[in-house]
Amino acid sequence: KLLTPAIHASISTALRNYALEFVRKIVEEEHLGKLVYAGGDDVLAFVNLRDLFEVMQKLRWAFSGHIKIENGIIKIDLENTCGFVEKDGKYLLTIGPEATASMGVVIAHYKTPLQIVIGKVFEMEKKAKKECRNRFALCLMKRSGEERIAIAEWKYDDKDTIDTLKEIAKSFDENNEEGYIAKGFIQKFALEFKHLKDEKGNFVGTAEIIKQELSRLLYRSFNLPKGRRISEEERRNFIENLADKMNELFWSIGGNIDYFINFCIIATFINKGGD
Repeated sequence: KLLTPAIHASISTALRNYALEFVRKIVEEEHLGKLVYAGGDDVLAFVNLRDLFEVMQKLRWAFSGHIKIENGIIKIDLENTCGFVEKDGKYLLTIGPEATASMGVVIAHYKTPLQIVIGKVFEMEKKAKKECRNRFALCLMKRSGEERIAIAEWKYDDKDTIDTLKEIAKSFDENNEEGYIAKGFIQKFALEFKHLKDEKGNFVGTAEIIKQELSRLLYRSFNLPKGRRISEEERRNFIENLADKMNELFWSIGGNIDYFINFCIIATFINKGGD
């Protein structure tokens, strides 16, 4: 499509609105973060682990205008496809609902040299942009030097991937009244499938095995907070609901076993606030 002066001006206005009207508000006013740079579609920020998923979601969907302002707070609204967001009595132009966004995220200990962390952020951004320019790449850098990397698209089957990750993270919370999954589940899953993947980590078995093994391993790893009791039906409902979500996530990332395991590890890490 021919880029006319009018279109160019509109793009510039939309990028300016994103950087000035939404980014700082999301990172610094609504969440515990510090914005380093926001220029056009480029953003660099430090964010507290507790707020990471929320900030990722809001930055992504604000870029394409899939938000609304309620009582002065930015809320995700995937039904807003008009290309404008009302804020302080004004309608702000956005890039529009067809806009894609890539994001690189690194979780690192505060003592890790900043140069290494920033370099890893740019590496993750490149990974997110590879093949599809509408994904995010997460890297957990542990103090031991171990790295856990996982990549996913922002949505699958009209579902928000981050929302699914939040629910998986909650399922590992030992204070969850509905019950929780012991961390040993991740190791058991990795052991079960270590010979059923290719050199890139992609699953090479039949699809039915994944759901069956998820349900079986989740059942064996299920626990309740001390003093809490539930019925067998409630237990099975919790497990099947979680198995469905994990199965959906697994196939949404192309059936990559390594990414799935890493997402679970990252989710548990975030849930407990780091280690």
